[in-house]
Amino acid sequence: MEWTFNIPTKFTQYTIEELKERIDDILTDKESILIASKRLTKTINLQKTIDKHPKTTHINDSLTSLNTDLLCKTLQTIRKRPEQIIAIGGGTTIDLAKTISALYTYTDQGMITKEDLVENITQKKYLNNTTPIPIIASSTTAGTGSDCTKWATVWDYDNTKKYSVDADYLYPKESWLVSQLTHTLPVNLTISTALDALSHASEAYWSKSTNPVVQVLARDAITLIVENLPQVLKEEENMKYRDKVYLGAFFAGLAFTNTRTTACHSISYPLTLLYNIPHGYAVALTLTEVMKRNQKHIPDYEKFLQAWKAETIEDIEQWIQNITQDTQPLRLRAFNIKKEDIKDIVKLTFTGGRMDNNPIIFTEEEVQEILENVY
Repeated sequence: MEWTFNIPTKFTQYTIEELKERIDDILTDKESILIASKRLTKTINLQKTIDKHPKTTHINDSLTSLNTDLLCKTLQTIRKRPEQIIAIGGGTTIDLAKTISALYTYTDQGMITKEDLVENITQKKYLNNTTPIPIIASSTTAGTGSDCTKWATVWDYDNTKKYSVDADYLYPKESWLVSQLTHTLPVNLTISTALDALSHASEAYWSKSTNPVVQVLARDAITLIVENLPQVLKEEENMKYRDKVYLGAFFAGLAFTNTRTTACHSISYPLTLLYNIPHGYAVALTLTEVMKRNQKHIPDYEKFLQAWKAETIEDIEQWIQNITQDTQPLRLRAFNIKKEDIKDIVKLTFTGGRMDNNPIIFTEEEVQEILENVY
């Protein structure tokens, strides 16, 4: 067997009104958790639907990062085991749903210490969970891909670590594709999540575990985003362009859920953990530097460049600069990182399953050079 492509999630496209009808239907007579921010709930007028279902626990915090403290506190508020979790939001919201699904079984009606939580994650006890809670996801950003994957990221700021909760049962049972939910995204988040999607597509394309299906999805994802993101930034309320960027991000999610990511993501983790650089920017910082080094190992290289509407990697570099320069320059110094910090960052960049999924192996010296080149 040369390759396989697998994703057990059912994907359905909805309008916002159809989404609300589906939520109303699925919450009926079930102990449920609905994770949706106050802002989103108000924007799509969802509160009336929620109020009709007394068995539903609504988690309405605005989430930007899933860390061990937040996860522990959230679990402790869930005193009755839910039958399902519906997560409508960005990657952090969907990752919270996945971690609740994986870990609630190991709590005492939601009660768990942070130490026990970390031990469960690091020792992967959750892999023995035979009763995970089904998840339904709907992404409100065009980029994270969390609605397509079977893993979630948890940050441990106390121990300066990044954890991954990863199990086959964490694929969402359903993913509701509602591109209208992205139409009010602010510019900064629009750009950072789109860059994350471009990194997903590129890294899936050249990963050790790539395959022909992944490569077609990745190229289509890149083209959709490259052609339409500049138009979104010119006409923020034009739904046609946002819909296409959303579709591109979806294709990127389908691609990398079958391959995982590579060096760009691995290098990005300490940048987010130590300096709070938004994830999409953190991965995009090194995208073209890694691309240059991987060039001889990129399959159908000319087709890859064509997807980017580029003739060289320098053209791709220029496109990314044009997209980001007015909002967030992609240089380490722009995030207040000191050049002398790079050596310490390098030591934290080698994440198993990511760095070793790159088509070539980088040394610490090469990673340091990459970071110095984007300083």
